[in-house]
This record gives sequence, C-alpha cells and structure tokens, in this order.
Amino acid sequence: MQAALHPYIDVHAHIGQTVSRARPIGQDLARYMARMATSSVHAAIISPTAGGPQSRGVLDTKAQNLEIAEACKAFPGRFPIGLGVVEVRHETAGVDELERSIREDGLLGFMCHPILSGHALEEELNPFLEVVNAHGGLCLLHLSGTSAKVAAYAKRYPDIAFIIGHASMSLEVEHDIVEHCGSADNIWLDLAQKPDPEEDLWTLHKLVSRVSLSRVMFGSDAPYYDYRRVQHLIENSSLSEAEVAQVAYGNAMILIRKFKPLWELPMAAVEVPTGYPNNDIWITNGRRLT
Repeated sequence: MQAALHPYIDVHAHIGQTVSRARPIGQDLARYMARMATSSVHAAIISPTAGGPQSRGVLDTKAQNLEIAEACKAFPGRFPIGLGVVEVRHETAGVDELERSIREDGLLGFMCHPILSGHALEEELNPFLEVVNAHGGLCLLHLSGTSAKVAAYAKRYPDIAFIIGHASMSLEVEHDIVEHCGSADNIWLDLAQKPDPEEDLWTLHKLVSRVSLSRVMFGSDAPYYDYRRVQHLIENSSLSEAEVAQVAYGNAMILIRKFKPLWELPMAAVEVPTGYPNNDIWITNGRRLT
C-alpha cells in the first residue's frame, strides 16, 4: 500500500488485549510502534483495549491503566496523552481507580466502549465524568445509540474535551453525529474506519462540509484494523493540501496542546523496534483488512 505523504497523529489507538472476542485480538506497545513506523504515525493518544482481562476486577483495570501510563512516561513525545479505561460495573471502585490514574499516573481521562465496558452512554457514566471534569480532561467515547447522548454530556461538562470514536463508520452514524454534535465546540470526531459496505457513498469532503473542519481528526482504532486504508482516503480526498494536513495532524496537535502546551510533534519517524519485520505487523483478525 502507498505510504502516507503527511505525518499523522492518531487520536484513537489501543494497547492491550481484547479477550472478549473469539479469537482474542490486541497489540503490545512494540507492535504498535512498529506499525507507527511504517505508516507515518508520529504520535498518538493511547488507551487500553476495551474488553480486556477482568478476572480480578478493578485490579485488572488498574494494570491496564498503568501500562498506558508507563508508555507515556517512556515516550512522552510519541504519546503525549494517555487515557484510562473504565468499567461502570466496578461502580465506586472504578471511579476511585480513575481518580488514582489521573492523580498518580498522569492520565488525562478515559476511554470506554458500550457493552464491552458495561455502559449505554447514560447516567451510569456521570460519576466517572465528574472525576474527569474536576481535572479538565479528555474522554474518548464509542457510541451507544444516538450521539445526542454525547451532546448532552458535552453540554453538562463544558470543561471536558470529548472525542467521538468512529464518526465515519456508517452514513447513518455520520448523519446522527452531524445533527446532534455538529455545533458543539468541545466535541471532536475521529475517522477510525470508513463506512462498510457503503464504501462508494462516503467521502471525507462530505463530512467536513457538514461540521467544522477543525474538529475532524485521524484515528486508527489500532489494533483492530489496517488503518492505512483511512490514510489513503485522506491523502486522496478532494480536500486541499492544507485541509489534509489539518485532518492528518494539525487539529490533533491543537487538541493535545490544550493539555500539553509545550508539546511538539516529533517530525522524525518512529524507529522500528526489533523483531517486527514489515511483512507481518499488519496481521489482525478484524474486518476491513487490505
């Protein structure tokens, strides 16, 4: 596949193992960095995978959060922001772990996934959002039903920056997001995968014409898909060169600097870790492969 022409910031990347799938799927930090090195991704906002191990309950959540925090501390230029994961079924213990991960580990908020994280984007998330709101942080939310639920959160918590994952996953989802969240200035959209099977009906130009270009960003949803397909769409869209650069990295850079004002995007590519030859690092069992 043709290499990307721009540096990219990935605002939707997961480290860890999803065990609630048959077969389990995941990636460690080294594998993701190998993928970054061969796809022009220079930096990322990272979080644990949803559906990770939970045999020990909140202790497993803590271990997953610590893995993200350690990656951010080891490579602060590459991973300027780390998010934890929350399981609403942990209730108060989960809220306490989120608070701990922000205070002690330097994470800036959380990622959660409907079903896999036990939520429906309703009042069950409010205790967790209260924690993030107190610190002025960031949340990556996968949708559960209409995006009107995220719009309600954004209105209630104006000091939280929200990213809606997979804003381009289907035309129906895209239309719903535009209707409910298109004018909210604290909601950003990521392009983690394009519509399928309606491949020919979707264009990036249509999406950015309906929402502010400044709030549309590249996301990979690694390790589940070969995200180079989305990069190919961005690079070959009808957007101008400057607009492509905004989506690829410029908008994400502005968002990251809301929390890390001194952070600079590394312009050199990631070095490929040893042990990951180029011919196998893209193997995954997710859909929408090359």
